[in-house]
Amino acid sequence: MSAGKRHSIFKNHLQALKAGASAATSIEELSRWVSENTFLEGRPYSYKYHEYQKKILDCPAREVVIRKCSQVGISEIAVRRSLGLAGMLSNFTIIYTLPTATFASVLTKTRVNPVINESPYLSSILTGADSVEVKQFSNGSFLYLKGAASGNAPISIPADMLVHDELDFSDSLIIDQYQSRLTHSEYKMKMKLSTPTLPGKGIDYQFSRSRRHFNFVKCDHCNHYFIPHYYEHVRIPRYTGELIDINKKNIHRVQHEDAYVECPNCGKKPRLDPAYREWVCENPDENHVAVGFQVSPFDAPRIITPSYLVEASTAYQNVAEFVNFNLGLPFFSKESVLSPDEIRGVIVSERKVGSGYHVMGVDLGKTCHIVIMKCFFDGSAQVVHCEKVPLSEMRARYKMLRVTYMVRTTVIDSLPYTDLVLGLQAEDSNLWASVYSNSKGVHLYTVHQTEEKPDKGVQELRQLNVARDRTFDALMLFFRSGDFSKLSCEHDEEYVVHCTDMRRMRDWNLKQQVMEFKWVKSEERNDHFWFATSYAYLAKFILGTVSGEGGGTLPLLSSFRVAPRHLPTV
Repeated sequence: MSAGKRHSIFKNHLQALKAGASAATSIEELSRWVSENTFLEGRPYSYKYHEYQKKILDCPAREVVIRKCSQVGISEIAVRRSLGLAGMLSNFTIIYTLPTATFASVLTKTRVNPVINESPYLSSILTGADSVEVKQFSNGSFLYLKGAASGNAPISIPADMLVHDELDFSDSLIIDQYQSRLTHSEYKMKMKLSTPTLPGKGIDYQFSRSRRHFNFVKCDHCNHYFIPHYYEHVRIPRYTGELIDINKKNIHRVQHEDAYVECPNCGKKPRLDPAYREWVCENPDENHVAVGFQVSPFDAPRIITPSYLVEASTAYQNVAEFVNFNLGLPFFSKESVLSPDEIRGVIVSERKVGSGYHVMGVDLGKTCHIVIMKCFFDGSAQVVHCEKVPLSEMRARYKMLRVTYMVRTTVIDSLPYTDLVLGLQAEDSNLWASVYSNSKGVHLYTVHQTEEKPDKGVQELRQLNVARDRTFDALMLFFRSGDFSKLSCEHDEEYVVHCTDMRRMRDWNLKQQVMEFKWVKSEERNDHFWFATSYAYLAKFILGTVSGEGGGTLPLLSSFRVAPRHLPTV
C-alpha cells in the first residue's frame, strides 16, 4: 500500500465518521466527549494519572491496536470509546468480544452497565434491547458483547466496528470469522487490545503491523528522550545485581521501596509525569492502516511505581508471566514454543544406523505433507523422509512410499478428505485416522475400532481419538530429549518454519481458576510438517500400545495458578 493510498483511506474514513456524527463534539475529540458524558463514581470521567488514555481515545484511525500491561485502564477506555461512538454516530453497530461469554457477561455487569447508568445522555437513549449481550440505542446504534471461544460462532449481523479485548486469550479462528461482519460497513473499524504472550503471536503480531507509538520520556535534566524499560532503567540503591535475580527469598535484602527509573544518558532520576512525556511513532514511513500503541507500567507512574514492579516480579513462577502481565511485553519461553535453533539442532547430515521400523504421518490438504520416521529399538527416532504431494496424487504416492520404506503403521488426518482416508484404509490395515479429542482422561490417544459388516453397510474403521495438546506437549519434550533427529533434505527450512508455528499458550480454566495450556496456530498457519511429525510420533506409539489403554504417559508441562489481580481485566 502506498502512502498516498493509506492517506486516502484515512481521509475517507474520517469524513465518514464526521458525516455520521450526531453530537456536537468532534470525533477527533472523543476523549472530551467521554469526560463530558460519562462518569465514574458520580464524578465526570477523569484522565488524572491516566493521561496517556487521551491520545488513544482521540485516535481517529480505522484500526487501533494496543499492546498493554495489566491494570492501566485500557479495557475501561475501550468500553467508553465504544459507548461514545455508539452515542455519537447514528446506526452504528459494535461487536465487542472477550475470550469467553462469561468474561463478556462480567464486562457488561461491571463496566458497561455502570457507564450507561451513570451517564444521563447514554441512559436517555438506551431503548429496546438491554441485556448482558446487547444494548440498543434510540439513534439506531447497537453494542453487542460476545465471547470468542471455540464453539461460539460469530453472530450473523453486520457490524461497523469490532473490538477484540484480550486478543491473545481468544480463539484466533473465531476472531477471523468475525471479520466478515464488517463487509458491508462504510466504517470497517477495528480495535484490538491485549496483554501480549509470545513474540509474533496475537497482539504482538498485530502491533508489528501497525504504525507503532511509544510514550517517550524527556529527561528533565539532560533532555534525552528514551522509552523506560524495567530491566534496563530501574535501579535500586546499593543493589548491584540483576533485577531478574530478585525473588521472594531475597527481596527483603534489597531496598526495593526506593527503586527508581534512571536516565540512560545522564544517570539522574527523570520525572515521569505527563509534562515530560510524548507519544512518538517508531515507523512513520511504513504503510500500515493500523495505528498501534504500547502502554507500559511507566505510563502510569503514580499508580504503578518501580517499587511495585520489583515486588510484583517475585509473585510469578517464571519471568514470562511478569513480562507479559506487568510490563506489557512479549516474551519467549521454552515452555511455550520450540525455537528455530532447536529445530535446526536436530537436523543431521548422516542417516542413523541401527535396527528399527518405519512409520508414516500424513497431514492432508490441497497439498499433502508426509513425514516418514524410523523408530529404533532403543526408543530413539529419526525423520528420514519429508515430502509434499498434491492431493490428486496422494493415493498413488502413498502406496509407493509404503512399499519403499516398508511402513509398519501410518496415522493420517480424518478430515476433511474422509473418502480418501477410508479408501486408503480399505487397502492398508495398518493405517489409522486421527480425530482430536478434548477429553481430560486421555493420555495421548484412545483407540476406536469397528469391524466391517457388508450386510449392514458398515465399513471397517480404525480411528485414534487424539488428545491434541498432550500429544504436542510430548512431542516437544521428544524434540528436546536427545533421542530425536531429522535427516537433512530440501525441505529443511520449511520444516523449521512449520515446527515453530504452533505455540503453547495460556488458557483460562474458569471452573478451577487455573491457567492451563493449549496449542494454537500462529497467524501464518504454516504448520503442516509439525502435524505430520506428530502423526508419525503417534504411529510410533501405536505399535507398542494399540492393544492396551492408549499411548503415552508423558506428563503435561506444568499448569500454574494466577493471582486474581493478574487475570485479564474485565
